[in-house]
Amino acid sequence: MKIGNDAIAELRKKGFVIVEKFLAEEERGNVLRGFHRYHPPYDAWRKEVEAGARDPGQPPSYPDFPWKERSLNCLALHPDILDAAERITGTREIWISTAQLGMKYAGQKYWDAFHRDFGNNTLGPRPEPSDGIGVVSFLFFLEDIREGYAPILMVPYGRPDSEAVPAMVPGGSMVIYTIGVVHSASPFTAPAGDRPAVWSVISRKDRLWEGRRTTWNGDSLAMQQFIQEATPRQLEMIGFPPPGDPVWTERFLAGMAARYPKFDVARYRRARS
Repeated sequence: MKIGNDAIAELRKKGFVIVEKFLAEEERGNVLRGFHRYHPPYDAWRKEVEAGARDPGQPPSYPDFPWKERSLNCLALHPDILDAAERITGTREIWISTAQLGMKYAGQKYWDAFHRDFGNNTLGPRPEPSDGIGVVSFLFFLEDIREGYAPILMVPYGRPDSEAVPAMVPGGSMVIYTIGVVHSASPFTAPAGDRPAVWSVISRKDRLWEGRRTTWNGDSLAMQQFIQEATPRQLEMIGFPPPGDPVWTERFLAGMAARYPKFDVARYRRARS
């Protein structure tokens, strides 16, 4: 299903867009069967819990791309996803910075706080809508998301958390969103069932300080300390361009200083003079 320009315009305006029934039913079924090789459906999981083979209090892991199932890899790198990512970021020079499988089961508790993916998707300044989109997340839901099935809550740019939009969608749908949009998980309150999902995160190649696979978490104390103490050459090893690169504008430097108070902006200013 080709993603239209109207949907991309809505993404730019709100920070997210919901695309219903992106996957055809046969394709959805193939992907779901591959997914269940990593995480069983609810009934099978429940039997394993009752048999003592699983800890019901332990949330499932998030297996990373690539997977042993071709259907999953093809979804993460779906040609219509890549086409949309090129139009969203404005360049053909993109890469898959991460992709994961996520499963939620009824009866378990999950972290559900409003947040931006800024912390673990970029080491640079907090991105604003006017900066353009360097990282875009595609979140696929493989089963119907009904009330009580932990729908993701998306907050349009500039709106309060109280106006979050729950993504209650038919199976095979997806949410496309930026790393600057506020969102949250919601509790799984249904008495039974599961919520299988797949993330594919696409990033621009010329902004290597963005993208979860290479950036770890810029809000962690260890990363804060490293970035404030590292030499320019060491910072190149985690994706930042060298001094003198056009990216080091006054606005970008101000953003780095705001995030990392001891960051030495003077060495980058000297390289421009």
